[in-house]
Amino acid sequence: INFKIHEVRQMRTINEIIIHCTATRPGWMADSPVEDIVKEITRWHTEDRGWSDCGYSHIISRKGEVGAARPEHRSGAHCKGKNSTSLGVSLCGGRGGEADDAFEDNFTPEQDAALRGLIADLKEKYPTINKVSGHSEFSSKACPCFDVTEWLIG
Repeated sequence: INFKIHEVRQMRTINEIIIHCTATRPGWMADSPVEDIVKEITRWHTEDRGWSDCGYSHIISRKGEVGAARPEHRSGAHCKGKNSTSLGVSLCGGRGGEADDAFEDNFTPEQDAALRGLIADLKEKYPTINKVSGHSEFSSKACPCFDVTEWLIG
């Protein structure tokens, strides 16, 4: 008798998107495909920090390409106390930025468009999402180096 074992994926309730930045310089891997950027950030998180995977669900390159990192059905490792109910999205850039910078001080117009599009797509996919926040709202860090609420309204 052959039994096929299927992976059971517990659907978690996702009610928030938390925006981050990679704290890298503008030129860091700027001409690389987003898949290579995701691989490098995943390497930082797995080899350097000992995590099981990339902490973020999605990463947005300087060119505005969205890369899938940690599968959405798995809790992230991006914001202490919020991982089980949120998705983490990280923008490449932000090195030396401050929490109250304007979006365009650290990120590209392509990233702006990609982030807005990704937020819309995720809200459609997960109707339970009712909040989009910046990492700095939960931690004493500058990340993501802009006021997310102000950016969303503006």
